[in-house]
Amino acid sequence: MIPITIRQLQYFVAVYEEATFSGAAMREHCSQPALSSQIRNLEQILNRPLFERSVRGVTPTAAGQRFYRHSVAILHSVNSAKLEMDEVSGQVAGQVRAGLIPTIMRGLMPFFLPEFVNTYPMIDIRLSQAFSDILAESVLTEAVEFAVVLEPPKHEGIEITKLSEGSMVLISNPVLDFKRGEPVRLADLAPLNLVLPSPNHTLRRNIERRIWTKEIRVGRILEMDSVHGMIDFVSNSKWATILPLTAVACDLESERLCINPIAEPYLEADLYLINLTRRPLTAPAQLFIHELRQRMEAIGTGRRPAEAPQGKEPPARRVAIVRELRKPARRDR
Repeated sequence: MIPITIRQLQYFVAVYEEATFSGAAMREHCSQPALSSQIRNLEQILNRPLFERSVRGVTPTAAGQRFYRHSVAILHSVNSAKLEMDEVSGQVAGQVRAGLIPTIMRGLMPFFLPEFVNTYPMIDIRLSQAFSDILAESVLTEAVEFAVVLEPPKHEGIEITKLSEGSMVLISNPVLDFKRGEPVRLADLAPLNLVLPSPNHTLRRNIERRIWTKEIRVGRILEMDSVHGMIDFVSNSKWATILPLTAVACDLESERLCINPIAEPYLEADLYLINLTRRPLTAPAQLFIHELRQRMEAIGTGRRPAEAPQGKEPPARRVAIVRELRKPARRDR
C-alpha cells in the first residue's frame, strides 16, 4: 500500500476547512494544481472520493468527514511529538505569538506583561491587537498561535476554550453624576451620548441589538476603533461608553471615570481562547495562557491586574463593584 504523507493530510484538512481548493492553496502557500493533485492521489490511495466538487466549492463526503477526524488527530499527535522533543531540556523557552482584543491589551497587558517577561526571560513575546473577527482570521492563517476574543468563530478547524466569564460596564465622566459602583438599568437613564467601535465589531453589534429593542436609550453615537481613545475621550467629555470590565480593571477607583455595573440589559463579555485544532499549543503559549487566566481570576475578586491572585484584601469599592458584576443575571437570547 502506498503510504499517506503528512503533507497530504495537511492539504486535505486545508481543503476540508476552507471548502475551496483556491482557499486551501492560499492557506498552504502552494499552487492550486499541486494541491489538487495531492488530493486526487490521496483519494486513489483510499479508493474513495473525499469531496464532492462543484463550481461553488467542495463538500466533504461521508468518508471525507470521517477521514477529517482522523487527519486532525494525526496532525495533532505529530505536532505534539515535535513540541515534546523541543522541551526535552526541561527549560521553557521559545516564542509566544498571541492576538489580543484591545480591552485586554489596555486593561491587563501593562501590568501582566512586565512581570511575565521578567519571570520567563527565555520566552520571546509577539503580541498583535485587533478585534475578534480579525483575530480569528489571524489564527486560521497562523499569523498568531492563539488569540483571546469576545466572540469565537464557528469554524471546523478552531478549538474554543472559555477563559473567563464577564459583563459589560457603563463608563462615564463623573460630571454626568452617576453614583460610582451603583448598578444601572440603561433603559431608565436619560438618552446617552455613546462612543462605540464601528459596526463591524462584536462590541458594537451586541450594543446595537439593545438599542433597537429600546433597552438602551441613545442621544448621539460617535465611532472610534480604539479602546484607549474611547476611554480617554469619555474622561474628557460628557459622553459615555460601554466596555467589558477588563478594559478598566485598573480604573475602578479612578477619579476621572465613573464605572457602573449594568443591571439591565445583560451584556455578556465572556472571553474565549481560540487556536487551531490540529496544532497543540506550545509550552510557552500554555504558560502565558495559564498566567493570564490567573490575572483574570484576580480581577474577578476585585484585585488589580498587577496584584497577586492571593494577597492582601483589595479596597472595598473595587470589591463592591465586582460583587455586583458577579451576581447571577438573566441571559437574554
